[in-house]
Amino acid sequence: MTRSRISDATWTAFTESIRFVVVPILLVNLVMTNYPSLTTAFMPNLATYVLIIGGFIVGASTLECANRPGTYKRLLFGLSAVAFVCFWTFVLFGGGVAEFSYTPYYVRFDMSKILYIVLIGIALKALLVVQTFTSNKHLVVEEHVRRRAEKAVLSAPRPRPASRAVSRAPRFASLSKAAFRVTGDDEVGYEPPPPPHPKAAIQDYKECPVCGVKASLRETTCKHCGAWFSGPFK
Repeated sequence: MTRSRISDATWTAFTESIRFVVVPILLVNLVMTNYPSLTTAFMPNLATYVLIIGGFIVGASTLECANRPGTYKRLLFGLSAVAFVCFWTFVLFGGGVAEFSYTPYYVRFDMSKILYIVLIGIALKALLVVQTFTSNKHLVVEEHVRRRAEKAVLSAPRPRPASRAVSRAPRFASLSKAAFRVTGDDEVGYEPPPPPHPKAAIQDYKECPVCGVKASLRETTCKHCGAWFSGPFK
């Protein structure tokens, strides 16, 4: 779209230069050369005025085409171009009054009313410029809103990835060392440790293996039958 506006602006600058600068200056020089007795209010410097005002018209028209329809810049340059064209026309025709003297004749042309009607018709182009602005303004506003939304999305901070949940599974070191078993009703549990064995009663006497008589632990022989005891001895 930017390339299209540049090409349109270039073509407008070329055509407006031909219409408002080159051709009018050639015609003014031709008339002044062939009819030196024809005079208007701006005739002495008419070519200079046409060149200057025509340059303003070319510049305003070029900048108008360079801007997008619906923008305030295009509206401003469009209205400026219309105003310059009206002023250029008024100067070119000398305010609508021209005098021609040829001895012994003297002729005065007063076309001011016709010129004013022409200027009003040219000024009506300003309505077209305003209508173009109002018809395309909403498109410019929508594009501006869209660009702001895109910038807001690009400038917004990106959400950080959610941290992974730390696994809290029990470690092997924290498990009980008791034997694992499955009960008959399918309930999982731990088998309780076996109860401690009762301590054997300590005997404080000896019994003779021959006659069965009890004797002290310190005795080495039975006093009844004389049999020898096996150790230990205290």
